[in-house]
Amino acid sequence: MEQKVIDEFKADLKTRRLSKDTQLQYPRYLKALAEFTGGDLLGVTENTLVAYLDHLQSKNMALSSLRRYFSAIGAFYDFLMFKKIVSFNPVSSMFRKRYLTEYKSHNTSQRRKCITVEEARLLVESIMNIREKVVVLVLLKTGIRRHELSTLDITDLDMKKLVLHLKPTAKRSNLEVYFDKETAIVLEKWLKRRQNTDPALFHDSLGHRFQPNPIDTMFVKYATACGLHNPDSEKLEDKLTPHCCRHWFTTQLRRKKMPREFIQTLRGDKIKEAIDIYDHVQGDELKESYLACIPTLGL
Repeated sequence: MEQKVIDEFKADLKTRRLSKDTQLQYPRYLKALAEFTGGDLLGVTENTLVAYLDHLQSKNMALSSLRRYFSAIGAFYDFLMFKKIVSFNPVSSMFRKRYLTEYKSHNTSQRRKCITVEEARLLVESIMNIREKVVVLVLLKTGIRRHELSTLDITDLDMKKLVLHLKPTAKRSNLEVYFDKETAIVLEKWLKRRQNTDPALFHDSLGHRFQPNPIDTMFVKYATACGLHNPDSEKLEDKLTPHCCRHWFTTQLRRKKMPREFIQTLRGDKIKEAIDIYDHVQGDELKESYLACIPTLGL
């Protein structure tokens, strides 16, 4: 029964057009819960989840990881309620507030690590593998998320116009981002070595589409080797992850005084009163502003 409803839930995630990463990870989180409960997913209560939370915390799991686990579990029980299989969701708002909220005493003042242009250059230059080098460079120069990068196909790349066309997601409004000429040079080197008939722009070492988690592992490996990431630290500012590239991208554009609405558009943020600024953030003006503001790493 449990495996059947997990399979139905997995199919529902696809029907709802959730990200490939979500479709892959959520069933895994549920299988881990099923192992903990001895397969009794339909009998889970809040007390069960408190015990499961203690179990996960005994593995020194970060709060961000705990939240992902319980987001998956909550989504699963929402699905079961929709299908009228269960009458309540044990991952209630009270449960989230009580157990998954980070309070000030837990050091919420920490911010993500933001590296300098010189450190970004050090990171990229340290990577000898051309595929992995260009992946990190694209994350830095476009500010896109790792799952957005993983869904890129070869047909989404326009080398003449220096444009990447992204797949639609719930979090992104703008589907067109730019890259500069030094990124184009590295991309050209990758395209010449790319030997795969699959449509994906980036592949892993086995020839499969590069997925978010392996991208994260690869990125952290190089960041650690450069002394930019401390895997043993509990401080957020000591860790350099792919998402930090998005912060680096935003910070560099702000320092060059790029208009706020331009930055919001390039980030794909949902912009209030978008109609009022529509004519000001499209086409050549936006691209010219980007090329003038994005730092050159001197590769």
